[in-house]
Amino acid sequence: MKNFIAVTILTIAVNALCIWDVYNTKSIFKYMNKESTAIHQALLVEDISDPQLAQRIESLDKYWTKKMDILCISISRKDLQPVSDHIQFLKSSISNNDQETAVTYSLLLKYNVEGLKEISGFSFVNIL
Repeated sequence: MKNFIAVTILTIAVNALCIWDVYNTKSIFKYMNKESTAIHQALLVEDISDPQLAQRIESLDKYWTKKMDILCISISRKDLQPVSDHIQFLKSSISNNDQETAVTYSLLLKYNVEGLKEISGFSFVNIL
């Protein structure tokens, strides 16, 4: 009977962790997808010297740096690293005042975030 109680508690704890991880991952990638799309769209129409754009990229970098450690629970750091790299390249493009490179890296960032969102989400294809 004691083993049954311990196994039940452990099962509930593991399931709760899995549910929390799915919800947290989904919310992180939803925000990242929204922001990376907005940054890409802004770079297509605005000048790269806009301070609000640089601030938006900086805040996205801080958000990603903080959330990446949490995502490493369920996703390999190796898979998350390209997003970090593209954000850093974007920041570098802003400081170098290079519009074309910033547009390119913002699009790469957007595609990487969309890909990670799809592979880490809860869907029938991922269950298979």
